[in-house]
Amino acid sequence: MNDAPKLYLRRKLGEKMGKRYFISSLSPLLILIVITAALSFSLSFIMSMSEGIDRLLAVMGSGSVRCLSKPDISLLPSGSELSETKDGSALLYAENGESAVMLKGIDWDYLNGMRKDYLEIAYGEKGINPIVISSSLADELSLSLGDRLTLLVWEGERARPMLSSVYGIFASVYPQLDHYLVYVSSSSINGYVSYEILLPEGIAPEETVEELWKAGIPAESYRSIYSSLYMNVNQSIAILSFIIILVALLASFFSSDAAHYYIARDRNDISTMRMLGVGRRAMIGIYMCLTLSYVFISALAGMLIGTLLSFLTPDLINLLAKTTPSLLDYYITSFRMVIPYSHLALMLIAMLLVSALSVFLSLCQKRLLP
Repeated sequence: MNDAPKLYLRRKLGEKMGKRYFISSLSPLLILIVITAALSFSLSFIMSMSEGIDRLLAVMGSGSVRCLSKPDISLLPSGSELSETKDGSALLYAENGESAVMLKGIDWDYLNGMRKDYLEIAYGEKGINPIVISSSLADELSLSLGDRLTLLVWEGERARPMLSSVYGIFASVYPQLDHYLVYVSSSSINGYVSYEILLPEGIAPEETVEELWKAGIPAESYRSIYSSLYMNVNQSIAILSFIIILVALLASFFSSDAAHYYIARDRNDISTMRMLGVGRRAMIGIYMCLTLSYVFISALAGMLIGTLLSFLTPDLINLLAKTTPSLLDYYITSFRMVIPYSHLALMLIAMLLVSALSVFLSLCQKRLLP
């Protein structure tokens, strides 16, 4: 572009034209801002929820990796936690009801370390055969710290009654996984022994599983142990990827519609520029840059609005958990918000590419821009 088209483009982009002109130029893309904000909100929410579920499957389940024999600590990544656990099942009888529960026999240090950052445990006094239960189970059976109950523990083909007391209550954040989970002292049950390895956040368990198998230690990652729950997480992300494509197509529709609006608005200015000798190709370039610039600004504005709104979701989830807890059985009620920069960038690039193609094809029509 020479100086005249460059000056014309800067003017149409709002230079020295006032805020009202700039806002009115964005008005044809208002729906795009709303759609982008909604998708950015959904991306941030579902990615945060998915990462939270992924981590809790390891923390509340059987660790990042479970193996049948005790591995050498040198085989594990730095910062890993190794714990011996026992699994069992029982019937819990309390004054206000009973429930089938899953027992996990542990050393009480098991609940410290990395797990302490995720489990909000309120402790009371240790009584006879102390146990730690979820807040959802405590609410269901009206149990409080220090209350006594009876566990009918299954051991092989017989059941053994065990008088216990509630030593701690942890905040239930994923009812599908932790509602019926009861922590007991390892010495109080004779269950199946396994070794749980909790890896630091961000380390994939597959490499550790491979190293353990090479050392002759059978091991399994939490992603295979809880394959159905993990698949639910992956399906949510896959659905989002499909939605990104749909939004890119919608963006092309609204961007080409905006190009029509800008040309209709500037019909007299375009005629003047053509009379001054500016060629049709140059005018196509001007309105291509103009439309895509406003598409870019609108998309960024929508992403910013949606991302900021997504930080309100933890409060909304907590409210739903208190009013209608059954809606959240397959979702966590406490998680850390994560901004999915890569997904947002992918969405923006897809929108711009599809919009560029759509706008270019629209502008090439002689009846639109003679």
